[in-house]
Amino acid sequence: MNGKHKIEARLDRSLGNQIQVPRLDARFDAAVWARIAASEAKATNPVVRAESSRALRASRWLAITNWVGITVTLGIAAYFALRAFGGIETPVNLGVSVPVSMPVIPEAMVTQIVGVLGQVLGLAALVFGLSLTPFGRRIRTVFS
Repeated sequence: MNGKHKIEARLDRSLGNQIQVPRLDARFDAAVWARIAASEAKATNPVVRAESSRALRASRWLAITNWVGITVTLGIAAYFALRAFGGIETPVNLGVSVPVSMPVIPEAMVTQIVGVLGQVLGLAALVFGLSLTPFGRRIRTVFS
């Protein structure tokens, strides 16, 4: 057993001699305290970053497309509501029903509006689809 302890002691000394630990002096201590102070200053005084103009433009376009979508949806809902309730009679004056005339949109105008909106929607879908291709990414990088 005694020989085993001697071998372990020699291996421990050998390992200890192979490991070189740098001496920690006042410069190391000062650097640590400087990093701590810098992180505390950063935590108490956060840097306010202005959002990039790209994010602002994307946000603006998103808001615009949302409002366009809401407007189109309300317009379509109003159109179908007017067509559905075009000849409704409402009770007025103690149970006497009076027909209420609703404005009628001519079929030619509806066909023209639907045709134009279909073309605009198709073009927008095509442009959006092309913007997701490598060619579209290249074009976006040229203009941004």
